[in-house]
Amino acid sequence: MHLKWNMSFGRVLASSVAALIATTGLNAIPRDPCEPPPPPVCCEEPRPGPFAFAYPFDMDLNCPKDFYFRVDGLAMQAKEDGLEFGIEDSSTPAANSPITNGQVVGFSGDSRDYDWNPGLRVAMGFYLNHDAWQLDFAWTWVNATNYQKANSNTSLGAMLPLYALGVGTTAGAIGSRMSARWDTHYNTFDIRLGKPHYVSRYFIVNPHFGLRGGWIDQVFGVDMAGSTSNGTTPNRTIMHAKNDFWGVGARCGIDTDWVLGKGWCLFGNVAGSLLFGKFELDQSYSLPGSSADGYTINDDFYQNVPNMEIALGVGWGIYFNKKRNHIGIRAAYEFHEWWDQLNIRKFFSGSTGLPTTTPVTTGIYANDVVSRGNFTLNGFSLRVQFDI
Repeated sequence: MHLKWNMSFGRVLASSVAALIATTGLNAIPRDPCEPPPPPVCCEEPRPGPFAFAYPFDMDLNCPKDFYFRVDGLAMQAKEDGLEFGIEDSSTPAANSPITNGQVVGFSGDSRDYDWNPGLRVAMGFYLNHDAWQLDFAWTWVNATNYQKANSNTSLGAMLPLYALGVGTTAGAIGSRMSARWDTHYNTFDIRLGKPHYVSRYFIVNPHFGLRGGWIDQVFGVDMAGSTSNGTTPNRTIMHAKNDFWGVGARCGIDTDWVLGKGWCLFGNVAGSLLFGKFELDQSYSLPGSSADGYTINDDFYQNVPNMEIALGVGWGIYFNKKRNHIGIRAAYEFHEWWDQLNIRKFFSGSTGLPTTTPVTTGIYANDVVSRGNFTLNGFSLRVQFDI
């Protein structure tokens, strides 16, 4: 009896499982050869893909030599914090008189104070057989020259200097006009090792690291037109300063290409460096009508200097010579920031002109290094690159 019950229960269970399978997963299989297959499901937009992960970047040239050469033409605005050289005082010049409607004048007041200057970047590199690593060398040069002048807007006004001290530093001894010139010679040399690869079919990433050497030589001069005791004949007084820096350090960053198709792409690059270097400062000033006053300052010191650079732009490239060569053109806007570059000294009090009640009337020289002395470059770059 138990055997018959078990056999009956087994038949019911097997029938139930067969019916469940037939009504679920096996519905996708035609029940007979004459039944047409179900229509395909059509989406309005195809799903993205397929994707590759960490696939080495390849120019896909015929007979490649894995060598490239590029030249960038630069148009840059060089700026430096702390290049104010005077204060326009609209009051009658006199010793110990207050400044009336004072207006600071210098290069840092307006971006229009800085001219656009030419530059050049030259690089060459090649791809290694070892995992398609990239090794290249780049040299960047920018030469900047800027002029600025200021005149008092009132007949009784005067220009108060920020780099003078001692006898004759009162407003009446300086005159009503000042001018300045700032020259900069900027050079960097970079060696980098990178690993460009596809994160997906349309996104290329190139992390890199290497070494950077930098030379930034600055010359800053202020020309102050003074006057003799009768106030008629002008005397020329000049403050001259050299602020030179060289350094070597580590550099790292990441370059990204966002492929649009038909040879076009967008790109964004960022890199940072930390250089150990030396500053060499020479600063001098002589007062009108006196060879005993003025100053000559020399200061050399070592310091770690950070800098950062960012570039955003668009590129296009095409193959030629039966796909044996490739030429690419890229246009970008770049930002370069170097911290704590200008270290010349400003004088905000001399050895005379103190109130008569002051116990000490001579030998006081209040001064400090220029604050916020960051050096910046920003502007346009146009690159032409050949791949063979």
